[in-house]
Amino acid sequence: MKIFLRLISYTLKYRGRFALGVIVSFFVAVLNGMSLTAFVPLFDALGDRQEYFEIQFTTSERVILQRTVEYVRAHPGFFDENPPVIPDVPAVPGKIDRHLALKYLDSTVKNLDYGLDRIDHLRLKTLIRWKLRINAGGNSPLGIVFIACGIVFPVYAIKLFLLLISVRLIAKTGYMAVRDIRSDLYESAQKLPLTYFYKEKTGLIMSRLINDVEIVAAVISSNLRDAITNFFYIGVNLLILAYLNSTLLLLSVITVPLILSPVTLFTRKVSKATKRSQGLMADLNAHLLESIAGIRVIRSFGMEDYEIERFKNVNHKFFWRMFKQQFYIEAGPNLVELTSALVTVGIIALGGIFVDSSNFTSGEFFAFLVTLLFIIRPIIQLSGMYSKIVQSSAAGERIFEIMDMEPETKDPVVPVSLAPLKKSIIFENVRFTYPGTEKEVIHDISLEVPAGATVALVGESGGGKSTLMDLMARFFDPTSGRILIDQKSIREYRIKDHRSRIGIVQQEIFLFHGTIHENIAYGSREYDHRAVETAARLAYAHDFILEMPQGYYTVIGERGTTLSGGQRQRIAISRALLRNPEILILDEATSSLDTESEQLVQAALERLFKNRTTFVIAHRLSTIEKADLIVVISDGRINDIGTHKELMTRQGLYARLQEIGRTSSILY
Repeated sequence: MKIFLRLISYTLKYRGRFALGVIVSFFVAVLNGMSLTAFVPLFDALGDRQEYFEIQFTTSERVILQRTVEYVRAHPGFFDENPPVIPDVPAVPGKIDRHLALKYLDSTVKNLDYGLDRIDHLRLKTLIRWKLRINAGGNSPLGIVFIACGIVFPVYAIKLFLLLISVRLIAKTGYMAVRDIRSDLYESAQKLPLTYFYKEKTGLIMSRLINDVEIVAAVISSNLRDAITNFFYIGVNLLILAYLNSTLLLLSVITVPLILSPVTLFTRKVSKATKRSQGLMADLNAHLLESIAGIRVIRSFGMEDYEIERFKNVNHKFFWRMFKQQFYIEAGPNLVELTSALVTVGIIALGGIFVDSSNFTSGEFFAFLVTLLFIIRPIIQLSGMYSKIVQSSAAGERIFEIMDMEPETKDPVVPVSLAPLKKSIIFENVRFTYPGTEKEVIHDISLEVPAGATVALVGESGGGKSTLMDLMARFFDPTSGRILIDQKSIREYRIKDHRSRIGIVQQEIFLFHGTIHENIAYGSREYDHRAVETAARLAYAHDFILEMPQGYYTVIGERGTTLSGGQRQRIAISRALLRNPEILILDEATSSLDTESEQLVQAALERLFKNRTTFVIAHRLSTIEKADLIVVISDGRINDIGTHKELMTRQGLYARLQEIGRTSSILY
């Protein structure tokens, strides 16, 4: 329930709209009750062959009316000089004909309390006077049928109009709250620790953003609106039933557990089935995304049949769970229909005992029966709301698990203003262990890089080079130690400000579905086409872009699948260069380029290195040898440091690695 209340709290932002919707729902229920009470004279009039229709008064109503008559007789001063002569109210089964009804109406028009308590006075002014007007009207039974039908239709029309208003107010409030939940969830997903994306399947994250939010959407929008309206329906109609026949109502209430027993029986089963089906849907999404993303690998290894069989297994489990869920959902209402039919038969049988010609007429009985049948559905829906709350709470728990996850890096309370890099970047006793693990991957690294220098990071794969650059970009914060820019810790800057002066080109290029122009300008939307073209020229991407069907406005496929690996990397380099960053990080940025493209890009990069501080993670010797400083990293430690000539002279790890890769021009 705590989770559900947290979900509902999102509607508080729109509480004015919500409160108005609740008020409108109340009037919907009142109008519904009014329309049902119109069935009393209608059913009484059916089959009546008398000249004038006379509705019957109960014993209690006659007592109230008689007390009113006696009060008028005892206080003639409240009336005209000649107070009306009012006869006594006839006893059951005598009827109050047209002439008596007119006399009683005249004597009850004064704004007096007539010696009655509040409840009896309310009954006098409402229901009793309503019955008196019917009898005083002198209408035929057929006329009463037409009048009742004429009243029911406009009341229902107004009720429908107000119902639509309540839907617009309450349901829209719910959907606006769901919109906010989804926005907050997406915002939280953008701030999740990178390790979360490493560990979790993409499909599972998407399932929470889409499927879990949809479960919540149904409950706090349409289901909540139905629950509020049903609550008022039940309250108003119970009052009507109690007035018509409290004894029969009590007997009917005893049967409610019988009606609701199927709902109770299947609520847990539906809840459990829904929870499992959501998990299987997440698995299905994850499997689909993985198989689509890895389609090249699947085909190259001839694993199509294996993947098809895997999908069939997951799909079959999902089908079976969804079938069971739907079976439970359908079985409950059908059993309720059976128990409701049994209860209806029982009430009709009891009607033969309770119906008489005065205190409980046939019209009142049929109105009682119609009202009782009407509220069975709201009672069932309201009782089923609990299972929906359980489902939404389970979905909300998964949603808030992401929302409540702390990011690995945070902005400082009082950030330092960003200033241009002038002196150096210093790694001071940096250590790092990935969250959730115990193995330290960076061991006490200390390094000073002068501003404007080009630093090459070399060493075996998995040695910690990319991790060190992740710390530089504040994708993670060091477990201990500091990274300083001009003697200020990078933790003192806002993350967004710090990353704004860093350009990164990674080994794994990611391009978005869109135009080439949009991909180059990504993160730099304020730049016009001329700036985008300049960046592309510097990365030697301009020529092949012009060969595309629409040039810079050619739409490339998801992840840039319509481009070659070298073309994708040159677009990624263009994107980084457009920002004109102070610090440039190239993580195997030229690894997918052919020899000709690499020479062109390398020439451009050499010019650009002079204007910024550059960290290059590379295996190609041509990229490394011209660096101002080469840092050899092995097993998370600095193994050696120096220029190419210095390191070759020492005959250490760098020289051995270069000897291994000499034949292929790659430093492994």
